[in-house]
Amino acid sequence: MHFYSEKNKKHLEEYIGVKPEPAEYEILLWEKVSQYNYYFSKIPWILWIAVCNSLAMNSAHKDSDIDLFIITKNNRLWTVRILMTIFLTLTWERKTSKNHAGKFCLSFFITEDALNFENIAIRDDIYLAYWIDNLKPIINRKNIFSVFYNENAELLGKNKEIDQKIVEHPLLKTSFLLTFCWDFCEKLIKWVFFSRTKKSFQKLWKPFGVIISDDMLKFHNKDRRKEIRDSIISS
Repeated sequence: MHFYSEKNKKHLEEYIGVKPEPAEYEILLWEKVSQYNYYFSKIPWILWIAVCNSLAMNSAHKDSDIDLFIITKNNRLWTVRILMTIFLTLTWERKTSKNHAGKFCLSFFITEDALNFENIAIRDDIYLAYWIDNLKPIINRKNIFSVFYNENAELLGKNKEIDQKIVEHPLLKTSFLLTFCWDFCEKLIKWVFFSRTKKSFQKLWKPFGVIISDDMLKFHNKDRRKEIRDSIISS
């Protein structure tokens, strides 16, 4: 039997406190997502943004933040990250250590070359499967929605039924000259921030849930997947 069975899924939902319907404070967070999605969509190299973690799973509480999972075009990972960070910092909507309730958390970015998550999955990774299964896309370009799920069908133990209501957003194009300029900006931003990010990672004693590479920036320094798997699969 595949580890992502209905029985194990039910145990997982009980373990993380999934509610049958979103609470009032979760509805308010979704309204904020809708409000800011217009501005996110103006960044041309974003192929996909999905709300993830507690808000997407109906397991948020009043102090929860809004976690975003972002897929970018190749060679635009660091540019998109810095632009999103600047925008949310200027609007006072970026999560910080002292102010996180209802703020946006930018903890997971990948490029279109890193859609398959098998290389970051642990054995019987039930939480990762549930996480993928419950992503709530708010921006979708180049049919990334269906491509991403097809790439991870084996983790889910099935082919996910693609929601036909998901809107396909048009690609935003830039001129050749602007593309050349942004290629340079990407290299510059990466050069400035890559080593700094790596040093922060090392100061945290290289936590399991943090990945820093050319195609993935994953900042989950409190990754509980092993704990959750051992509690759910053995129950």
